[in-house]
Amino acid sequence: KGAELGTIALLSNISREIITLLFAPLLVKYFGKLAPISAGGATTMDTTLPIIARFSGQSFVIVSIFHGFTVDLSVPFLVVLFCSI
Repeated sequence: KGAELGTIALLSNISREIITLLFAPLLVKYFGKLAPISAGGATTMDTTLPIIARFSGQSFVIVSIFHGFTVDLSVPFLVVLFCSI
């Protein structure tokens, strides 16, 4: 769809990841242990996994990996779907 939308998508992704890394303790405190997983998107299975494990607990590691894997697999289909609208 163009360089502008690609740039916006990249900045949005980077911002979301940084917010998850920095604010994971606050997300857990105010919204529950699943909040950092939800906020992390596809990065919950790699980049943000150590932070999620630290603040949400080891029991949420499997949930985080499954969430990241599912979101990562769904991206190509959802992008095609939303770009065709």
